[in-house]
Amino acid sequence: MTLLEEKNQVVDKHYLRAVTELGDERRIVSTCDIYSQTGIKLVAAGILVTSSLYEKLVQHKLLPALDRALAADDMLSMAGVMSDLETLMERNSRMKALSNEMRKGDSYRQILGDFKIPSALAFKLTVAKEKFPRIYEHSLLLMAVSTYLARCDGLNASEVKSAGIAALFHDIGLLHIDPALLEPHHEMTPAERKHLYAHPLTAYLMLNEFPELPRSVSNAVLEHHERMDGSGYPRGLRGDKISRNGQILAIAELAAKAFDSDEQAIPWKKLDVMLKLNSRKYGQGLIGFLNIFRASSEGVHDEVSFERLNKQVQLVSKLFNDFYQNDSVPCNPQAQDFAQARLEELRLGLFEAGFDPRDPESLIQMFEDDPECMKDYALLLDEVTWQFKSLMLEIARQWSVPTGGRAAGGQAMCPWLSLMNQTLAEYSADTLKR
Repeated sequence: MTLLEEKNQVVDKHYLRAVTELGDERRIVSTCDIYSQTGIKLVAAGILVTSSLYEKLVQHKLLPALDRALAADDMLSMAGVMSDLETLMERNSRMKALSNEMRKGDSYRQILGDFKIPSALAFKLTVAKEKFPRIYEHSLLLMAVSTYLARCDGLNASEVKSAGIAALFHDIGLLHIDPALLEPHHEMTPAERKHLYAHPLTAYLMLNEFPELPRSVSNAVLEHHERMDGSGYPRGLRGDKISRNGQILAIAELAAKAFDSDEQAIPWKKLDVMLKLNSRKYGQGLIGFLNIFRASSEGVHDEVSFERLNKQVQLVSKLFNDFYQNDSVPCNPQAQDFAQARLEELRLGLFEAGFDPRDPESLIQMFEDDPECMKDYALLLDEVTWQFKSLMLEIARQWSVPTGGRAAGGQAMCPWLSLMNQTLAEYSADTLKR
């Protein structure tokens, strides 16, 4: 069974539950007869859809698709989306700065306001707003950042509009997986990650059903997790094989972390570090357009402890050492080459920042001599730690290499990967204790 076939049979139960529960809160009516795949009529046109129908509907693949068979009172229009975006900007000072930049040319309403959302997608956005508010707000945020980046990049009016529309719909595939997987502190299993990795393709297939949408919209949605160095998903595209709007959505996803309105919004200085250490993933062309916001970066930092930084320096040094001391042991050659390239790039970035992983004591001595520099290095070390975690996830996704036992095809497990996993797990456990 393919992942999409599995999605149709299992994962859509989560979206169905959200839709039927929304029917308890506002009027949702079937606009046509709804059938099972075997031809059994399940719901007649004109019937109110509420949670009382969930158990009946969840047993079947529905025809037509749910979004095409239902309508809700007060479904979102583009005017409603624009109003929600303006509300978001009013309560978020960083978003206000973005809005002020946009006013130097055409406003968001001028660029996007005349887009007519197809009825089925208006229904889906309405469900997103009411039942998945984090996903909906993130989509508004990405729409604002992507439109800004596309205009800065010199794209024509139609392409700028396509970038904004693609951003609005980029995460609709997430509405079809278990919401519990998206909770901030949930640790995904490999099986759960497969559903996450499928969401760009799920959204792409949905959007392709609407001929009124430019193909550039669905293509950008499909590509928003691709990376310039080929490390992304779902197709592992490289460089200019990724459409320009796909590249814009990718960098906007990263930049959005600094615009986020909740307490987890990252400082611009940390975004700088993330961009520098990931330049091969995102390219340099779009990063410069974010420079204007660095001046407004808040100088707020968490307190940095010498003990914590000391442990992180030793951690990073050990992670590199585990790899280079064991990289000659035969294992999956593709995973080996991939890790070698990524870690060499990461080590070069650290050299440029003044940290040689082979000499952790020198950096620790610098912290003792100049405590003020610890704040800058705290951001760097957090990002490097994440880079190692990301490396393990990418290897597991691309080659199904486990962290113990044997890899696919009977190949021996890479000892350095097992050591990395163990080292990071011990560090995480120690951090949680504190």
